Amino acid sequence: MFCCALTEMDEISFSLANNGIRYVAQLPVGYDDETLFRYSLFVALGGVAGYGDDTKEVIYCLLEHDPHSESIEDIWDSIVARRKVPDASHRAAILSAVCQAIEVLIDEARPNVVTMVTHTPNLPAKALTKYQRVLETVARKGYRVGKTDVWNGCHTWIMERQA
Repeated sequence: MFCCALTEMDEISFSLANNGIRYVAQLPVGYDDETLFRYSLFVALGGVAGYGDDTKEVIYCLLEHDPHSESIEDIWDSIVARRKVPDASHRAAILSAVCQAIEVLIDEARPNVVTMVTHTPNLPAKALTKYQRVLETVARKGYRVGKTDVWNGCHTWIMERQA
């Protein structure tokens, strides 16, 4: 069973790295006491091809480390994440950590434009609520949020820094 290392109220210190183009935050978030798998959060701001260094795309996923095989699987799909982290309060704590990481990365990178695209196409409205929380986080950092048309079932948002 998943054992969470966070609460939604935690103020978190992240492991940060950047090369001036890509900015990454990682954080251990828990483990499975039966399989001994370890889970961490991966959040990044990276360049968007053709848009220059002032535009960054925000991405995030859950990483699952299998200590037996030393393999790491990235978990992008919320249905899979829900199976790995079944408790809603644990998922809320992880989403809170995602938002905190995004704030830290935006402060580091200071991009003029931030984009975000759903990984899984054709998400139901309920699944889009976590994206709304991320958008609110970016808006609090001084960005105006806009949404493009849905393309191939994926939602895309563009956030521009306000002067």
